Amino acid sequence: MIKTGRIEFYDRPTAWGLIVGDDQELYVLRGRDGRAASPRVGERVSFEAGVAPDGKRAAEVRLVSRGLSSFGRVGIRTRP
Repeated sequence: MIKTGRIEFYDRPTAWGLIVGDDQELYVLRGRDGRAASPRVGERVSFEAGVAPDGKRAAEVRLVSRGLSSFGRVGIRTRP
C-alpha cells in the first residue's frame, strides 16, 4: 500500500531512519532505495508500507517535497 509521510530521523552512516506516516504510524527506513542523495529530516515522501517481523517498514521511498526544517523560514525577509 502506498502511503505518504515525513522523514523524522535519518542516520547517514548507517542508512537507517524513521518516517512518520500521515496515519501517525512509525515506519523504519533502511538504505536510500536508489536515491542519489540521502533523505533529510522534514522531507515529505511517499513509500510502500510493509510489515516485517520487527515492525513496520518503508520501501521504495520517493521524495514528494523538501519541507521545512524545525526552525521554519527563520531569517527570510519579505518586503512590506
